[in-house]
Parts: sequence; C-alpha cells; structure tokens
Amino acid sequence: MKNLLLLTDFSDNAYAAAQYAAKLAPLWGIEKVVLYHTYEVVPTVGTEPVVISNSDILEEKQKDLNVWQVDLMQLFPQGIAWKVVLEEYELSYGVNRTCAEEDIDLVIVGTAGKSGFKKLLLGSNTLKLIENCHTPLLVVPAKAEFRIPKKMLIATNLKEVRLKLDRLLINAAEVLRKSEVYVVHVTKEDPASKALSTEINIMTNMLASYHPIYSYILHSDIAVGINQYINENHIDMMVTFHRDKGLLSRIFNTSIAQKMAWKSQAAMMVIPVHSG
Repeated sequence: MKNLLLLTDFSDNAYAAAQYAAKLAPLWGIEKVVLYHTYEVVPTVGTEPVVISNSDILEEKQKDLNVWQVDLMQLFPQGIAWKVVLEEYELSYGVNRTCAEEDIDLVIVGTAGKSGFKKLLLGSNTLKLIENCHTPLLVVPAKAEFRIPKKMLIATNLKEVRLKLDRLLINAAEVLRKSEVYVVHVTKEDPASKALSTEINIMTNMLASYHPIYSYILHSDIAVGINQYINENHIDMMVTFHRDKGLLSRIFNTSIAQKMAWKSQAAMMVIPVHSG
C-alpha cells in the first residue's frame, strides 16, 4: 500500500485518524499522502454531480488544508510525497475520482467529525461510502490508541468467499503477511451444511499460507459478539467486505455502534468487492 488518501473535515477525530495513519506509514511502506477535503455535499442530477462554486469558502478551506499539511508532515516519516485536494463534489464521487487519478491504495477516515461527517459515519451515509468506494477504506475509531496491527481479524458471513478473498489478497496480502490472522465466521446457518462446507474449504485453501485461527460467532447480537471477540483476543484491526451489508449495517447503526463503542480500539478495513 504505497499511496494513501487521507480524508479530513478539520475535526479532532479527523486529526486522530491522521495520527493513526502517520504511525502506519512506515509499517506499510506509504510513499505518498493525498490530503482530501470536499466541503459541499450536494444533490446529483443523473450521474454527474452538481458543482456550486464559492470562491470565499474555497479560499478559506484551501488555507485550512495547507495548514493541516504542514502540521501533518511533522508526524509522517520524511521523504513522503504530499498533495492536497480540495473539491466541491459529493463525497463518494470525489473519493473515487481522486483515488483513480492518484492511484490510491488505501483511504483513511475517522469515525465521526463535523457536520456531514458526523452523519456520514454514524448512519446510512457510511454504508453509501463503503458500498461505492472502489478502494480499501480504513475506518479509525475516534478514541483509538495506535497499536501495531499484529493481529488482524477477517470477519466473513461465508458467502462469495472466493470473490471476497481474491479482492482481499490483491489489496492487502502484504499486510496480512505481517500479522497474525484470525478468521471469524459470522453465520446463523449450520456450518456443517454442504453449501457452507464448500465455502469453508475454499477459504481454508486460499488462506493456508497465512495459518489463520478460525472461530465462529455464537451470539444473538452479531455486532456485540464481534466486539467481544476483538476484546478477548486483543485484535488490532478488523477486515470486512462491503458486500456484507447486513453485518455492516449492524455495526454502523447508531444504537449498535453505541453498544460496540469501538472500545476495542480496533480499526476496521473495508475491502471493496465488485462482481463485475
């Protein structure tokens, strides 16, 4: 993961996520950071965003971005290339556009922030970003204390295993190799069923070289069960997939998020999965 897109709304939580990213940078070989802010979340007409220009806001936000860049450069290792991008696009559109133009490998965002970001990361807009982001997205808890990601948890509902693991290994194979890998099967079906046995066999074969530790979540509340597992096993980072909408909606539903509260302080990496 060489190129990083760091989202900011200039909040304390965004800064905390940036600090987290700075400590990850030397571990994951980050070579370029693009500091990104979009300040207008506007309606769309068809497939193209409506752009509303405001030179005064643009100038103010550009100054804010420049100040942030100078500050953050002191946190990140020397030698990293920097770029700031300020846009007026709808967030998902702007993120995907910038990721494509800058060859981004990972997007990092905090769990809550000002205005739109508060809604973004506590409600349905979170799922919209996850479902539409074409690049791996690392969500950093608001109060996370950085820990070297030595223990990685892969959470899966045992559906489309080959497709998901293909995307995971394309995007994060090196990250997994540097960690102890745990796999939690999130399913209410009988693991002995033929369909699930096939998916389990595929997963076992594809992850064999990582020597993962396998477990099942046996809890009436999946989100609480995952949080409990993370805490008990001292997991540093969880990996899930944007196609697992049921699991993600449970995690980001406000009441569930309060239950989980991310007290585990484990960041969550969401891997994009597209069948087409």
